[in-house]
Amino acid sequence: MPEKKKISAAPSWLGLSEDRQSFLFIPERAHVVRRIFELAIGGMGSYAIANYLDERKVPTFTQTTKWDHTTIDYMLRNRATYGEYQPKSFASGHKKGIPNGPPVSGYYPAVIDQETFERAQVARQQNLANRGRKGNDLANIFAGLTTCGYCGNEIVLHRVSNVQVLACTQVVDGNGCTRTAWTYRDFEATVFAFLIHPALSQRFRGEQRSTLLELAERVAKCLTAQKPYFATRVEIAILLKQTVTHLALYSAAVIESPRLPSAQISKDVRGRFLEIRLWDGPVDKYLSVL
Repeated sequence: MPEKKKISAAPSWLGLSEDRQSFLFIPERAHVVRRIFELAIGGMGSYAIANYLDERKVPTFTQTTKWDHTTIDYMLRNRATYGEYQPKSFASGHKKGIPNGPPVSGYYPAVIDQETFERAQVARQQNLANRGRKGNDLANIFAGLTTCGYCGNEIVLHRVSNVQVLACTQVVDGNGCTRTAWTYRDFEATVFAFLIHPALSQRFRGEQRSTLLELAERVAKCLTAQKPYFATRVEIAILLKQTVTHLALYSAAVIESPRLPSAQISKDVRGRFLEIRLWDGPVDKYLSVL
């Protein structure tokens, strides 16, 4: 019986047996890979994910001490994460190889499922369309959660006179709606004040209550820090996406009619409030705290 061919290499999150006949599953690295996909699905780009891992002092899979965004990006695109292997030919001097035959399912031990992989691809494309997120700050922890209370369109981060605001996409695109905006700093403080109120967690039980208490703990840590920790803000963003099912902004209270598309965008109009729902709970209306 011919000897089984030895395996020449393995993805960085897997190891090889001593005889190089099989792959070794490395649980701690699998956990990191799953976390990276979770962050990507949550809307973070490869730069932000690398910064998060570095701040949390997560060991890399190589000899380097810092995570590189190209490593993160390659991992997020690599179908080996859910077990698929693509045979390649390196003939004619192709250094990276070219596909040689159909992909082989179940070749590697999977660390995620294919559905998680596909969800990450959709999130990556959306992130690239918004030019990604670089740097050491997570500017908008509510990205993908907020909608306009007047027209139902998405609320996005925008800049008005060098001030970051949350505005309806209709406003940003120069169309209708209220031509009003909510300064991001004020909005974040308003949501945080709601989330850390002691009475809120009393509404829920079991895992939901534990998640809400964890979220409140992260928010309190962020509020008391002299400089907000990037990693803590990332964790808040992830918990928000697991918790909040409805978050609508009414950036100017009751508006009888939309302002003209050419009108100046007004910031922090009196009476602004938000609607928020956690899981399948009631919808709360909450006024600006400032």
